[in-house]
Amino acid sequence: MNIKSVIRLNSLVFYFILAYFISWGGIFLSLGPGGFQLFSGEKVLSQGLSTQLVLIWVSMLAGPTIACLLLTSLSDGKEGIKKLLLSIIHWQVHIKWYAAALFLIPTVLVTSLYALSFISPKFSPNFSLGLGIAIGLIGGFFEEVGWTGFALPRLQSKFTPLVAAVILGFIHTIWHFIADFLGGIAFYKENYFLHFLLWIIALIAFRIIAVWIYNQTLSIFLATLTHAGFTGSQLIFGPIVTGVETITWYSVFTVALCAIAATIIFKYKKMFLNKSISHDLINGSLAT
Repeated sequence: MNIKSVIRLNSLVFYFILAYFISWGGIFLSLGPGGFQLFSGEKVLSQGLSTQLVLIWVSMLAGPTIACLLLTSLSDGKEGIKKLLLSIIHWQVHIKWYAAALFLIPTVLVTSLYALSFISPKFSPNFSLGLGIAIGLIGGFFEEVGWTGFALPRLQSKFTPLVAAVILGFIHTIWHFIADFLGGIAFYKENYFLHFLLWIIALIAFRIIAVWIYNQTLSIFLATLTHAGFTGSQLIFGPIVTGVETITWYSVFTVALCAIAATIIFKYKKMFLNKSISHDLINGSLAT
């Protein structure tokens, strides 16, 4: 058995390894020989690291995308690349899925913050468009090409969509760890790992919602919008607080997001608990 056959048979494992290797390797290269000193946190805020932060972001985006394109080409050839591209540009779906992708998670976030604002005005939703929309869309596209375009179908061929979503949500969060730590340790300080635990739970809930939308539309484009809604809304509406207050609002948001995800699972249990869903998806027949 040649190396190409080995890769084809174990494409999902190779995908995750390559996505991590490219992203984390790029981060370490961008930090340079003294990069580990940045993990002290204070230096992240005190030094001029804008160029390094851009390089870190580019490295993160490159991992899932390059791994997806390379392994799709090796595993499925030109036909696989064609199917991937068709899903990326597949936008002709019912408007209700656009509403779900663009507004469901932002609505959960804003509602959670308004509820907390009765306790303290500090929790009132901020409104700062800034780069929120751009970062959400760019990050969503380059990440979902890999997570949804490559990893999800292969996970769903082995597990139910619910289990696939949980696995992918966890792997997706851990993949974020180094970049998130660099950007968050100075901000969260001793609360950082509690923040990251909450983020694992929130990203799994997000992934359940993203899997629901993708399985109903077969559109990576809609998965991108869902991702943009998750990331962008936090950048746009997240209140300007620190420490325990940050943990407070993110805890409420995470619980609310989990409640929405649980409701979707219950309503679409036939889809989420059906191990043969991949066969239906490949043939274009959506399980509801």
